[in-house]
Amino acid sequence: MKQVLFLMLIVFQSFFSVAQTKKTTTEYQKIARPALVNEVPFPVNTIEDAIEDAFSKMGYKGSSSKEFMVYKGVRLKEFGAEAYDIYFMVDKKSKRDKENSMVTMMLSKGFDAFISDTSGAEVYRRAGIYLDSLRNTVAAYDLEQQIKAQEEELKKAEKKKENILDEGKEHAKKKRKLEQDIEDNNKEHKMHLKELEKQMQILETLKSKRKQ
Repeated sequence: MKQVLFLMLIVFQSFFSVAQTKKTTTEYQKIARPALVNEVPFPVNTIEDAIEDAFSKMGYKGSSSKEFMVYKGVRLKEFGAEAYDIYFMVDKKSKRDKENSMVTMMLSKGFDAFISDTSGAEVYRRAGIYLDSLRNTVAAYDLEQQIKAQEEELKKAEKKKENILDEGKEHAKKKRKLEQDIEDNNKEHKMHLKELEKQMQILETLKSKRKQ
């Protein structure tokens, strides 16, 4: 039991252990901009949906600009008191690896005032910590999506169960009717046999009255 718990702990830590965010540059509007990049172990669509969901809950609506998802005038306690424009770009880690993605993030004070480790060292450092934690945000979002999907599957299963029960009741009703029809038919058959015997007797009586 201890070995199982130990292995589970290793798996858990390996999943949520934070891949260190790295400094990088990326081209935006044909200019190399300071940025941060980190690997997140989820597909592109899941990460983009998780980011959109997280910012939507905070009241921010993103827009698309040059392959980036942009959220303007964002105030996050993780970055301090000021508002920043946040740029996200999510790409597959490689053509063959669709389950892991590289997330590039840039921060700007507005227009071309992009934050770097020299122009805003503390904010840049905090942004790195925020990007490190993004995988936890995505993991929580993905879990909720799985729960919702499973709830829908459960609803479908419950609905199918009710349909099967309704069909069973209908079949039972038809069975009772069929049994009643058979019983009625048997009674009618017996009555008809009596009537047939009666008519045969009448015929025999009439025939017996023929002159010899």
